[in-house]
Amino acid sequence: MRTNNSIKNNWSVIKLGLKDRYPQLSKDDLTYVDGYENEFLHNLELKLGMNREQLTTILFSLVPSERTENA
Repeated sequence: MRTNNSIKNNWSVIKLGLKDRYPQLSKDDLTYVDGYENEFLHNLELKLGMNREQLTTILFSLVPSERTENA
C-alpha cells in the first residue's frame, strides 16, 4: 500500500520526475521540508494549477514500483 511515506522516502526520484515533466518548477519549489508537507503540496498545487487529488496522483505515479525480485 502506498502512503505519504512513499512520497517522502522516494522524494529524490519523484523530484527528478517532476522536474522533467514540469521544467518551470524551481529548486526551491522542489525542496521537501519534513514537517511542512501541507505547505509544500499547496505551493506545488498553485504552481502547477492542480488540486490536491491531481497532484498526489502524479506524485504517486512517480514512486518507483514496489516489486520484490526473486533471486
